[in-house]
Amino acid sequence: MVQMRKWRPLLKLDENTHQASYRKIAEGLVAAIVDGRLSPGTLLPGTREMAQLLDVNRKTVILAYEEALTKGWLISEPRRGTFVNTQLAPTPTPRGAQQSFAPPLLEQANVAYFTQNAQVIALQHRHDALFFDNGACDHRLLPQAVLHRYYRNALRKSFTSNCVRYGSEGTGYELRCALAQMLRNNRGLPVNAENICLTPGTQVSLFLTAGLLIQPGDVVLVERLSYPPAWEIFRKLGAQLVMVDMDDEGCRTDHIERLCHMHNVRMIYLTPHHQFPTTVSLHAARRQQLLALAAQHNFCVIEEDYDHEYHFNGRPYLPLASDHAQRHVIYIGSLSKALGATFRCSYVVAPASVIEVLQRSAALVVGDSDAVAQKMLADLINQGELKKHLRRVSKEYAARREVLQSCLQEAFGDRIRVREPEGGLALWVRFEDDTDVDQRVNAAQDQGIVVRSARQFSPMNLPENALRLGFASLDRDEIRQATQRLARVLNAHK
Repeated sequence: MVQMRKWRPLLKLDENTHQASYRKIAEGLVAAIVDGRLSPGTLLPGTREMAQLLDVNRKTVILAYEEALTKGWLISEPRRGTFVNTQLAPTPTPRGAQQSFAPPLLEQANVAYFTQNAQVIALQHRHDALFFDNGACDHRLLPQAVLHRYYRNALRKSFTSNCVRYGSEGTGYELRCALAQMLRNNRGLPVNAENICLTPGTQVSLFLTAGLLIQPGDVVLVERLSYPPAWEIFRKLGAQLVMVDMDDEGCRTDHIERLCHMHNVRMIYLTPHHQFPTTVSLHAARRQQLLALAAQHNFCVIEEDYDHEYHFNGRPYLPLASDHAQRHVIYIGSLSKALGATFRCSYVVAPASVIEVLQRSAALVVGDSDAVAQKMLADLINQGELKKHLRRVSKEYAARREVLQSCLQEAFGDRIRVREPEGGLALWVRFEDDTDVDQRVNAAQDQGIVVRSARQFSPMNLPENALRLGFASLDRDEIRQATQRLARVLNAHK
């Protein structure tokens, strides 16, 4: 038995905590057992002796022993005493040793798109830092009073109707109906509520949808420059990624046709309205060629339309999924570019038979959604507030695009090539070969400006002497300041 004089340091009782004394003793016993300082079968002093050793009331020790006995750490044997439970497993590691999690985890790819160095993290806390993001909206332009009112009303109605509980189908159905009407009216999609599956975000939509289609080894086509989380999801599911060439008009359908003769293509992932990251819009002829190839070679087209709302030159293109004759397109959209990332609402549009299977996967992975937020979003759409907001901010974003184009031209002149996009919230800026953009991106952080390297948009990590500059989240003065800082970095190393 451990010498009696050692019991107080053995239990490591913290005199400074405000816990009840018996709980301090009970937790001290448990900690000593877990750490291996008390081995299974060790005889503890009697309650009277322990009370004297610890200078506490005997009832305090009795309560501590009873708690440890109840939880199985100690056992009591009549006429023998109280022991550390002999059925407890021995401590597997040396006392105080730091061990990694076991069993070992599977290796995970380090996706540069999500990686932020310490300097970028520090800049997020600086009031004067400026970020050229990938095309986020400006939360400062959201109609805060309207959102407060609609959320308050949705919360009140949800409590009154008792639909706040988990598994509320009512608000989900109401939002799907509202989205279906919006998609019919604005995007020409022939859909109803049964053609829509709701998810908390675009990447969840991509993961669930790709999970229905991809088996390990399947060939998935992605553009030479594309959205990194998408192709990392496909790789995670075991897909073999094959690159599709691009030109100034978007993905090359003649290359897709050649690849279909070389591989058994299962799926292609595209952002045809405003290609990510280059912003190019895929025109009618190539859209028709793509749909014809999908029908001929029986592959699925995942069409992500992440910022359909913002098309400044003429009317927006109708989605590939709006073609009434097609049977190979699954459409993914989101409200995050309209209302910001705070309101997590993405949707998958597909035939009802596909949605039925997708809903089962979503129920398993996502679970129940926020009934109040769903009610609020449905009301914003049905009562025209979302449309009103988009009409107002679209004018401002178009003006910000013009400011950025003017500032870039003034700062860099003929050293850059910027093709004015028909829509979207970012510009794709190509630099001459004598400007090493990859090298200067990190240097830009010293000027308090954060911008992504174009290499991050290459699935094969190939160099690309370009930048994607999101302008919507910066006001006009911030755009001017950000461009000046960027110019100081890039022009200093011609």
